[in-house]
Amino acid sequence: MKHPNRGFTLVEVMVALAIFALLASTIATSNIQALNSARQIEEQVQARWINQNVLTQMRLDKALPDGGTTRQNYSYNNQDWIVEIEVSNVEMDLLGPFLRHIKLRTRLKTDDTPADILIAVLGEAGSP
Repeated sequence: MKHPNRGFTLVEVMVALAIFALLASTIATSNIQALNSARQIEEQVQARWINQNVLTQMRLDKALPDGGTTRQNYSYNNQDWIVEIEVSNVEMDLLGPFLRHIKLRTRLKTDDTPADILIAVLGEAGSP
C-alpha cells in the first residue's frame, strides 16, 4: 500500500513565505509610524511645558518685559531647547501701556520647526 505525500510542495511554502513577508513589512511600517507619532507628541508636550514655565516666570516677575525678541536656551529631559520670546505692546487706548503681547516659540536645538507656540497677554499688577 502506497502512502500519500504528507509534506508541502515548494510552491506552497513559497506562497506562505511571501504572505508572511508582506504581513511583516506592513506591521513594521505601522509600528514605525506609531513610534514617530509618539515621539512627535512627546516633543510637543515637553515644549508646551517649557513655554508654560517661561510664561509663569514672566508672570512672577514684578515688571513687564521689554518689547523685542530674545532667545533663551533650556536643557530639559536631556535635550537642548531654544525658546524664542517675542514681546510687543498691546494696541489699546486705556490699558495698552500696562499690557504686553507674548509669543513663545519652542523648538529642539536640532530642529528648525517649533514644537510648540504659545500666545498670551501679560498685564502689570495694580494697573487701572
